[in-house]
Amino acid sequence: MIRTLFITFLLLIPGIICSQDTGSGLDFLNIGPSPRLLSISEASTAALTGPSAIYTNPAMLAFEERSSVDVSYTLWISSVDNQFAAANFRSNNWAFAAGIYNSTSDGFQARDQPGPSAGEFSIGYLSLAGAAAYTIGPVSLGGSIQYLREEVFQFRANGYAVSGGIAAEFLDRRVRAALSVKNLGKMESLDQVSTPLPSVFSAGITASLVEFVTPGENDLPILISAYADWSKPIDKNPYNDFPDSNGNDNYFSIALNADVSDIFSLQGGYRFGPTERPYSFGMALIIEPVRINYALVPFSTGFGTVHSFGIQYYF
Repeated sequence: MIRTLFITFLLLIPGIICSQDTGSGLDFLNIGPSPRLLSISEASTAALTGPSAIYTNPAMLAFEERSSVDVSYTLWISSVDNQFAAANFRSNNWAFAAGIYNSTSDGFQARDQPGPSAGEFSIGYLSLAGAAAYTIGPVSLGGSIQYLREEVFQFRANGYAVSGGIAAEFLDRRVRAALSVKNLGKMESLDQVSTPLPSVFSAGITASLVEFVTPGENDLPILISAYADWSKPIDKNPYNDFPDSNGNDNYFSIALNADVSDIFSLQGGYRFGPTERPYSFGMALIIEPVRINYALVPFSTGFGTVHSFGIQYYF
């Protein structure tokens, strides 16, 4: 009986867990799977971030200049681990991508009665995704579909989600604007209640602001770019990291990126609103054809700091 009550309680309050941004629940779909996304506070609707665009705006996949493979590992707070791997294949005006995104947490204790635990169980969430995008002049259209699975104790549930987006380039590709709708779909019941999907509408813009060369004997070209995203949850959903919101408030993210001589890249972002992770930072080392990415996201409420590592290979 106690075990049943404990599991029921766990299923009924995922919003409390998710409000702390632990990655529990399908809120993991709103967490950037790669350090490239996390480092810019996920202001990525109109940003070129490689295969991880499957989960932000699949239309951006066709604007990538080359095919690539991206593998990432994120140490989230509360002992949650997120793993991501995806590939984007470019061919003329087309782009085809596939990815896997997994979030797990172990060490939960089950009890039949007060006293020692009857054992431990884990919680896991999985997304298998496929996407395609096509460019028509300066415009790109894209869509993705996901198979979703969640596991809590002995309960299992499957589901699906679809996402779509449109993007356009202007001023010799120096400015991009985009719209996307993410995570529309449905889950089976997990025991008695089905977990709602974090469906979101987003609008974003990116711009290459300033390009200059440092003075000195070794001239280094530096390009400063800006990213901005506005997002609105489509359905009232308490499963987000804005604990003081009513579940469907708009939120806004901005970020800056500095590319140094196509060798180094530095990023910083900020999320507006009562979020527990307003700041993000990142860097990348580029040794063709490999890009090594890192992101750091501190939580303002003392839950800890997120570290994300990734390697992207271009071909």
